[in-house]
Amino acid sequence: MTGAMIESIAASRCPRCDLVVAPPTSFCPHHPVAMVPTMVPGIGEIVSFTTLHAPPAGFRSPLHIVLVALEGGARFVCHGAETQGLKIGSPVAIEAVDNIYYFSHLSALDRARLFWRRAGRVGDRVTAISRSLIKRLFPGGPGATSD
Repeated sequence: MTGAMIESIAASRCPRCDLVVAPPTSFCPHHPVAMVPTMVPGIGEIVSFTTLHAPPAGFRSPLHIVLVALEGGARFVCHGAETQGLKIGSPVAIEAVDNIYYFSHLSALDRARLFWRRAGRVGDRVTAISRSLIKRLFPGGPGATSD
């Protein structure tokens, strides 16, 4: 997954309470309102995980299953092959292969790409980096009092 584009995941949103559910559903689980189709980024953080050593028919053992809190607000269950270094809060990406969803760890390079994509325009990025550098070099900043 390293260097891959982050995939979008089909979801649905309740127009009444704004609950986002993935995969999509026809009606809100909280009240009888038709859901609206939407998409959410296929990235998030692990909320919980487990390993099944006796998985259901059609799956190989061990089967690693994770619950991911997606950036769009939904929670999504998927599985993957690699759990080394896996912990609650780990950033992961989700991708679909033949309508089966898999998770993979986000590398440092992938996380950096996401940071820069979220940072906005180039000018905003330079300003943010400059402010961070100034705060590190001059922790007290202008007008700070010393004892």
